[in-house]
Amino acid sequence: MKNKEENKEIGFGSKTSSQKTRLINKDGSFNIERIEVSEWSSLSIYHALVTMPWRKFNLIVFIYFIMINLLFASCYYFTGIEGLKGMEATTATDKFLEAFFFSTQTFTTVGFGRISPVGNLTSSIAAIESLVGLLGFALATGLLYGRFSRPVARLIFSKNAIIAPFKGATAFQFRLANKMRNSQITNMNCRVTLSKLENENGVLIRRFRILELEIKNIIFFPMTWTINHPIDENSPLYNMTEKEMKDADLEFLISLDGFDDTFSQTVNSRFSYTQEELVYGAKWISVFTQNEEGKTLQDLNKLSAFEMVEF
Repeated sequence: MKNKEENKEIGFGSKTSSQKTRLINKDGSFNIERIEVSEWSSLSIYHALVTMPWRKFNLIVFIYFIMINLLFASCYYFTGIEGLKGMEATTATDKFLEAFFFSTQTFTTVGFGRISPVGNLTSSIAAIESLVGLLGFALATGLLYGRFSRPVARLIFSKNAIIAPFKGATAFQFRLANKMRNSQITNMNCRVTLSKLENENGVLIRRFRILELEIKNIIFFPMTWTINHPIDENSPLYNMTEKEMKDADLEFLISLDGFDDTFSQTVNSRFSYTQEELVYGAKWISVFTQNEEGKTLQDLNKLSAFEMVEF
């Protein structure tokens, strides 16, 4: 009876390019480029700001703060600098700088008090800026909360996957660990799908095969986890030579999910190993030692360490 897993569609479809390019990037994103009817129709500003790297997010916030205050400083300056009572600057540059710093105080509602708006026009500009500042900080607060509260599986993977000796035969293996020491993941599930080129009637077609794992679920995840796929007669890798594996342009697509105790939510992660990241004839070097008290020590610096063997 055919394995039910073989009938499941993983999402790439049968039209995936047969060219030798990876399907899942190292950061877990999909290596698929879409051509939109309209770029704006698929743009989600909130999603982009919540998921982008912190360095880029902080830069955008800083640029926004500078630009919005330059805009209002220009409004104060060109509508008449005499509308700002208490200014001490005498040159045009210093007057603009004082208007800029007054704008930052108004925008943040700090209001030191030396400079104050006089007249309906300048007061109206200051009132509008105060409203923009309140809305801006409310938005920034929401984005910061969204970024901090978004559950993410901080998993680290071995740099390479290996073909290792296993119970008198061979197996496909890779290792992973939880990067966060103050966050525990329970009920971890792993699924590995093999992407390979197959010759069908003289045409190379990319097919996807589910790999059976020795252990695909663990209840607790405090240590490293070695994912192991025995290469037996039921494996799509069975009897494949190293050259045949390279010609088939193998890519191992990995999907993991588990329950994060800190966020009380399910988290997931994606990763992949390509043919170039597969090492033949190796075995893992243990990451575990014990101290004098008998406590198990785990050295994650050795997560990718292996040694070559013959089999």
